[in-house]
Amino acid sequence: MKWNLKLTWIAIGYILINILFAWHASTMTGGTSLIYAIIFPVLWGLTKIAVGIMTFKQRKVWFQKDMKISTLILLIFCTPISLLAYTELTKPEMTRSGTAYWPKSGKTLKTETWIYQPGQIAAIKYWTLDKENWTESEEKEFKRDSTWVYFDKHGDTLRTETYQNDLLIKTTENKK
Repeated sequence: MKWNLKLTWIAIGYILINILFAWHASTMTGGTSLIYAIIFPVLWGLTKIAVGIMTFKQRKVWFQKDMKISTLILLIFCTPISLLAYTELTKPEMTRSGTAYWPKSGKTLKTETWIYQPGQIAAIKYWTLDKENWTESEEKEFKRDSTWVYFDKHGDTLRTETYQNDLLIKTTENKK
């Protein structure tokens, strides 16, 4: 079986660009990464058009009996299908669904809610910051505070952790 070298380089470049864009979007704060809601589809569309034109021009060579399988596999890697499949297979068991900040008495209180994939709450966590304006603060400035609660997939409490001024004071494990 012959391998389609030109399409291999295009697929590798396409995947690397998508990975770099995804990494960059994940490092951006707030809603600034929303530009990638436009960039990703544009990249996917341009790649689809370019690869489609190349495939049409090279169809007699790329779809010969000894190159057909490699061409079809590489064409799949030139679409978002492979990236979306990888994302689905490697997604974490739980994800952060929300973060809230509110100023109170010269401090900022922060809460995070983590969920399992079906939407069941997995954990609720709390922090405090010793100033009211949190917008110029880094995450490491927040101190763990209050009682953190961890749940199993059925909604039962697995454990609680009590923090005070970023120190773990008490952990309670709930046995089933």
